[in-house]
Amino acid sequence: MGESTAVRSSRQRSYDARTQRMLSCIRRVRGKLVESHAQPSRATGEGSLREVVYQRLRDAILHGHYRPNQRLVELDLADELQASRTPVREALQRLGSEGLIVRVRRGWAVREFSKAEIREVYEVRLALEGYAARLAAERASDRELDEIGTLIDEQLRAQAADVIPRDLLVQVNDRFHESIVEASGNARLVESIRRSRTYYFNYRLASLYTDEQAVSSLDEHVAIAAAVRQRAGDKAELLTREHIVSALGLIVYRLL
Repeated sequence: MGESTAVRSSRQRSYDARTQRMLSCIRRVRGKLVESHAQPSRATGEGSLREVVYQRLRDAILHGHYRPNQRLVELDLADELQASRTPVREALQRLGSEGLIVRVRRGWAVREFSKAEIREVYEVRLALEGYAARLAAERASDRELDEIGTLIDEQLRAQAADVIPRDLLVQVNDRFHESIVEASGNARLVESIRRSRTYYFNYRLASLYTDEQAVSSLDEHVAIAAAVRQRAGDKAELLTREHIVSALGLIVYRLL
């Protein structure tokens, strides 16, 4: 028993050290992303510029800057983003394939999801993400488990604030669910979930959460992460499904 305790203690110290190194790396990368996101100049590489334009358009839609049914004019967007029309056109096509915008006469418009569609998205999540959490518990590498632990550390720091910014809540939620899904090791499952998760937790939904509900949601993340890291597949699946049911309940009560 003594040896087992010593081994666990050693692993915990190793995990803590890796976590600190990873957090430092994340901060450096995040700073670079913020700089590139703020000013997409012509000096930016072609591939990077395409990604920046795509992310800015996607964020603008999810933030509500572009409203449902609002037309998106390619030339106007290029002027607004200070980019050429080519990356804007490619970004619109990508957003269209994800279902965030739809083709309209001579262009695109922000898609407005019906109540039935929103409910269906959560029902798909209920089936797929619960299973993804089970697979993550069974298949995740040590590196992936460490990354999940790092995200939980960031969430705990967010919870320490008196008021949790809704932008931060969305980002934390998005990254956490992405990390669990990717750790499932099933590329087809990952792709299926991503097609739904683009719009399942947008900024409109985040605005519905009280601070108490936001903290409760983050607490559920902590429990899910613990189950995955303990390799408890049954528990990870159950907790994930309960987490999604909780979110669906809020949507039905406040949004639909």
